[in-house]
Amino acid sequence: MQKGLVLVVDDEAPIRDILSFYLKRAGYQVLLAENGRQALEEMAKLQPDLIISDLRMPELAGDEFCQIVKGNPATRDIYFVLVSAMDGSASRIGGLNLGADDMIAKPFHAQEVMAKVASAFRIIEMQKEIKRQNQVLVRFQERMTAELNLAAKLQMGLLPEAPGEVSCVHYHHRYLPAEGIGGDIYSILPMPGGGVAIMIADVSGHGVTAALISAMVKTSFGNQIHLSDSPRIWAERMNRDLVRSTLEEQFATAFLAYLDPASHQLRYVVAGHEPAFRIPAGTPKSPEALHGKGFMLGIDESLPFDELSAPFEPGDRIILYTDGLVEVEREDRQFLGNDGLLGYCADLPQDGEAAVGHLLEQARAFHSPNPFVDDVTLVLLDRVR
Repeated sequence: MQKGLVLVVDDEAPIRDILSFYLKRAGYQVLLAENGRQALEEMAKLQPDLIISDLRMPELAGDEFCQIVKGNPATRDIYFVLVSAMDGSASRIGGLNLGADDMIAKPFHAQEVMAKVASAFRIIEMQKEIKRQNQVLVRFQERMTAELNLAAKLQMGLLPEAPGEVSCVHYHHRYLPAEGIGGDIYSILPMPGGGVAIMIADVSGHGVTAALISAMVKTSFGNQIHLSDSPRIWAERMNRDLVRSTLEEQFATAFLAYLDPASHQLRYVVAGHEPAFRIPAGTPKSPEALHGKGFMLGIDESLPFDELSAPFEPGDRIILYTDGLVEVEREDRQFLGNDGLLGYCADLPQDGEAAVGHLLEQARAFHSPNPFVDDVTLVLLDRVR
């Protein structure tokens, strides 16, 4: 069995013959060249795994030959051993500085050369295996990137087109996943009689798993609103679905609300989520937080949820968001927090798209220079009639 191809380069024929004899006896294939110029001609026909080259040769010396080999991307990974009559550490360091992988001093023993060759081929095989594994890893990463990009597109398809209108509500949003795909989700759906069902949720974790659970949350929400107009009942049933469909450590926070246009009331449940902000019509603006105490979804089937209410009249505005917007720690260890974001809501542009952009810019400016590290979703709803 052939072990590999060795190119021996030396201007002295006896040395070429001796090395060729021992290498072939050990099972290696051998190419011979008298100098670096001839060696390059041989390499144009067949690329060796290992080069053993004398340092001092006519035509093209070993040091120049080494630099050419190591300077070419197509040949730089060939293991290169320089042979030099100059002994000592200075000579060895000089050869290695040229790019050589090892040095052999003249005069040499054949057994020493063969030991160096065997050691070199062990390294060569390890390098080949590393390169193979790297190629496998690159292909895997390319597949994963393509799949994540597809998953991100599919997830964006789960979000309502924005800006948009449902019944008597106009809405705008920003969605900034931390890893290209994330666990935030929101939904705004029409209900019988002109009502509007509203949901924003934040699933624990990031990436594909969180995105999958967020899709489950949206599906469950869409199923429940056909059975009731009570956010409390939605929360109870969505909680049951998540408990039965996810692992123990997986959960979601959510703000669930139903707008009754006849009574101008927003009935809502806060399931471990950030409070929504209500900005009443008219001036001066006095934003208020719609707080609530409720457990996260997916913890335990028996947990209760409280349903609260607040006015949502024509001209009013509601702000929904996930905690990634306000929970970025600055260098001075300060957080924007819910109160800080609420303060920015007092003077928003009238245009919904501009208002969403303004809030995001203000949050970024507060956190600067630190970026968002969690999924960020911001939704603005304007009651238009």
